Amino acid sequence: MTMEILTAILVLITGIYAYLTYQMSKISERSVQIMNEQTEAMSRPYIVIQPMVRPHSPCLYLKIYNSGKTPALNVRLELDKDFYQFDEQNKNLKNTSAFTSTFDSFAPGQELFFALGQGWVIFGESKNPLPQKFTITATYSYMNKEIVEKNNIDLSPFMQSEGERNPIVEELERIRKFQEKSIKESKK
Repeated sequence: MTMEILTAILVLITGIYAYLTYQMSKISERSVQIMNEQTEAMSRPYIVIQPMVRPHSPCLYLKIYNSGKTPALNVRLELDKDFYQFDEQNKNLKNTSAFTSTFDSFAPGQELFFALGQGWVIFGESKNPLPQKFTITATYSYMNKEIVEKNNIDLSPFMQSEGERNPIVEELERIRKFQEKSIKESKK
């Protein structure tokens, strides 16, 4: 009788041990899965699309770059609306090669810049469509995975803003103008 009780206790302890081992293996699997997701997130490509004002320029630009650690493959960019750069009929951004064709690879750190136009043109009266809000869809792949990201671009926050000014550049500009004026006066 004692032997049966000890056997029953041993079976119960073995069952508890098996259950706890199973739970530990599930937790380990989840930890490995989370680590793989984190590693992938740190090393994958990220196509970033943002409007910007370059220093010392009255123009708004569209900057597209890969901020990730690996190349984006089979990159396709699609612009949902016509955007006529500088309000010129023959400069529809939607028809440029970057938005009409697929490029094989977009390397980490690689950048594309598209001048959209001067602020007073974009936010003023225009003959051609210069939407202040539009969407660019970036489709690309890496490690046999396809990513589709919609980037909503809103230019309206840039209204009334201006680019960064460098006081050294401004002072050099004043010196240049003074020298030009001095040269003209000395030739008289």
